[in-house]
Amino acid sequence: MIVMHDVIVVGTGFGGLTSAALLAKRGMRVLTLEAANELGGSAGKFDRQGFRFAAGATVGMGFEKDGLLTELFHELEMNPPSMQQLETIMNVYLPDRHVMYFAQKERWFEEAGRVFEKSERIQAFFHEVFSVAEKLYRFVKQKIIFPPVTIREWKNFLQAIDVSILSLAPYLHQSVYDRLRKYELHNDKAFMTFLNGQLMDSVQTTAEYSPSLLGYMALSVFHRGAFYVHGGLASVIEALSVSFQQNGGELKMRSKVISLKKSGNHWRVETKRGDMYEANQLIVNAPIHNIFELLADQERKALPIKQEKEEQQTSWGAFTLYVGAKEGFLDEKSFFTPFHQFIGTYDRPLSEGNQFLFSVSSPDDDTFAPDGKRAITISTHTEVKQWWNKETYEGLKDRYVNDILYLIEKRFNGFSAHTEVLLPGTPVTFQRFTQRKHGLVGGYVPTSKYSLFKAYSPNARIEGLWFCGDTVFPGAGSLGSSLSGWTVANELIQTYK
Repeated sequence: MIVMHDVIVVGTGFGGLTSAALLAKRGMRVLTLEAANELGGSAGKFDRQGFRFAAGATVGMGFEKDGLLTELFHELEMNPPSMQQLETIMNVYLPDRHVMYFAQKERWFEEAGRVFEKSERIQAFFHEVFSVAEKLYRFVKQKIIFPPVTIREWKNFLQAIDVSILSLAPYLHQSVYDRLRKYELHNDKAFMTFLNGQLMDSVQTTAEYSPSLLGYMALSVFHRGAFYVHGGLASVIEALSVSFQQNGGELKMRSKVISLKKSGNHWRVETKRGDMYEANQLIVNAPIHNIFELLADQERKALPIKQEKEEQQTSWGAFTLYVGAKEGFLDEKSFFTPFHQFIGTYDRPLSEGNQFLFSVSSPDDDTFAPDGKRAITISTHTEVKQWWNKETYEGLKDRYVNDILYLIEKRFNGFSAHTEVLLPGTPVTFQRFTQRKHGLVGGYVPTSKYSLFKAYSPNARIEGLWFCGDTVFPGAGSLGSSLSGWTVANELIQTYK
């Protein structure tokens, strides 16, 4: 006998567990299925040789006083994991200078004046960023389905638009680069490289291709609050899972979904083990890349998103290094700074090891490493196709390891000598452990100033089917994924009132 659920959630990333926890809190019968041994997907963790490693190198965000994740945990009536707010978001090592990227705006402006020319123009640009982002933030927090699909979604969307949002209309046809031209910053090589490094880590592209509104939101988030979360983002994922199960939700690990099919008015979900489940509503927290191989023929044909067109979308993979090391390689200034960004040269794109984020565990965080040692996650953007050539795979991996270690050694002399564990990860690794097709991560890469208008809606436009995660609006990152899951949960809560 197949047990009927109100909702089945496929995947335990930020989007899936946000929606599952909120729906269970409202008393709905929710089943969540996860293919892997660990929760969280790209936001998860794994243990090796006495160290715990975060799957991705990511700064904690959204835990400020009015932040999205603060409000989520308030809604769930539980405390967030232990964390500390950062004065320095990260140290950024450009080829010829060191930038301390401060969270507090006045300190950041002072630092920008120290390391860059045109400091007054940089301040004016960031004041515009903060002003625009504040208006957007109030709109986004209303959790409106975008792009709207149904009459109700259009009504909600139009009701959410006020005068402050209408004032942002001119930005809709401009890129971040267009705005930088206004401030005559577009020709400042060092500042542009710094800014593009931040945009690459947040919106997966550079100023030239980032829609101004998307880029402004990303550039403002760190200054709202940057955090080191003890145990990494996996601690947030674990807390959401605890809330979900305490409120009656059912979680099944190692349950890889292989088929999603309509059965009358319900959805039938089949796993690789041969288990069958049914629900009135289905939330898929997997990338759109994966959805076509999961949907049965009839449902795949009915889906407005067509595979041929979706496959033309651009997405990055990640090359990662997981390092367990004795902490002696850190200098006094770096000892308590958990996040560092390295950029090797101004003359190459900010990917393929020329730019990477270096996330090191805190000395007082024993969830990651024993006393006197640190767990480090290093991540760089990479084009995925090159990693699926078996003949060149090992050589390519060795080259990336050597290139990254070379840049680290220039900053942290003796780093390699302090290393005890060194584990490379490639898109092949990510596909194996997170089930993401071809190892694509981070959502879609904006390719023009109009990319926002091409975003996929969380509403799949098939009755009872919803998407959340980094490939639907509002996009990449833990905050964007969580917000998509919350938006879907709100829609279902309204449906079941």
